[in-house]
Amino acid sequence: MSSLSAGTRPANLSISSPGVRFHRHAYVVRRSAPYEQEPGFYEPGQLWIYGNVRLLHGELAHIPACFGPPVHRPVELDQIERTAEEVVLSSKILVCGIQSRAHRRAATVPLRWGCPRILVFSGGFRYHLGPDLTQEPFPEASLWRESFDARTDLVISRRAPDKLPTYSHHNPTVDRLIRLLAEGQWVGLNSPVDPLTPFLTAS
Repeated sequence: MSSLSAGTRPANLSISSPGVRFHRHAYVVRRSAPYEQEPGFYEPGQLWIYGNVRLLHGELAHIPACFGPPVHRPVELDQIERTAEEVVLSSKILVCGIQSRAHRRAATVPLRWGCPRILVFSGGFRYHLGPDLTQEPFPEASLWRESFDARTDLVISRRAPDKLPTYSHHNPTVDRLIRLLAEGQWVGLNSPVDPLTPFLTAS
């Protein structure tokens, strides 16, 4: 397991606007292999991480309308897409899932604009990204990008890389992880009330 070292606590600034919640923070973990080269288990946060961890230094945003049961009318999906565009065009990093049409609709928007995103999975990385971790995690995404790029995006999961997902279109556990990550409240990773909160870097 890679060695970890804690840094000082981050300064946290919460900002909100209608339909979007975002949070500025920075956090660092030093390890022997960059997360963009291979998945790693981040023990303080009890999370598996793979990809561009530099995104975590940015201003993160999530879309609460994506949460809950996967029953969204077309007009609601259109609004989710517009909100995702507002996030991306404001130079914020969208944090979302892939388990429902609403999450996938949001997750496709950064690809159209050539922007990065943070995806939270219910299963392991090799299930969602393929054995070599290069497949886009859902068909709509592959229309905009041929393969998953760990130098651009970041994926996070509570399950080990080879574990299966829950197969549920409504996953409150994933929704909660998305919200807490975006708001800087995930204990052990970026909680402002955790005195042992480390900083996270790619090195």
